[in-house]
Amino acid sequence: MCGRYKLSAKRSDLERAFPWLDDEEYFDIHGPYDRREIFPGTNILALNNHRRPEEVWWTIRDRTWDDKMASAINAKAETIQKVGMFREAFKSDRVLIPATALYEWQEQPDKSKKKFEIWFDEAVFAFAGVARDCEIKGETKRCAVIITTSPNDVFREIHNTKMRQAVVIRGEDHERWLDPKTPVDELKRLMQPLPSEMTHAKPAEG
Repeated sequence: MCGRYKLSAKRSDLERAFPWLDDEEYFDIHGPYDRREIFPGTNILALNNHRRPEEVWWTIRDRTWDDKMASAINAKAETIQKVGMFREAFKSDRVLIPATALYEWQEQPDKSKKKFEIWFDEAVFAFAGVARDCEIKGETKRCAVIITTSPNDVFREIHNTKMRQAVVIRGEDHERWLDPKTPVDELKRLMQPLPSEMTHAKPAEG
């Protein structure tokens, strides 16, 4: 799973990572990003298929078949096409979620947890996500989840209980991920885990 991440980047960093973006005013208003630990249930930056940045709520909520309310912060790559709360968004409303690191917890022999900071070769990378409208506290909001997949060796060692890792879309594939016309077989390829040699980790502070 992915339950915490970091985005510490200047406008120039984001423009370099996403040169196809078409909204200078957004960055003029928001300036640099320096969020050291981003939590679910908060507004986060996402890049949509209109080449625009937007704020979305990191949690999708939906009613189940028996009229109960279900919440999710992640969606599994293996089942995202089949799950009702994600299916339509995966077809037509895929997003990129910029980050500079994420956090995972390693279970120790004594059952305590050790926190790790993990990053990739690209200074600013992008999680794969989907977005859609949902109801949060009686208000309709644009909401999103981060997609996860099977772990590479680095994540398998650190995230040693859940055995998952966030899907990261390589820079050369950003526009392909966002394009609603990209074939499903190609999307499945893009959701494969980044290789271990592109994945870096260290014990996190705090």
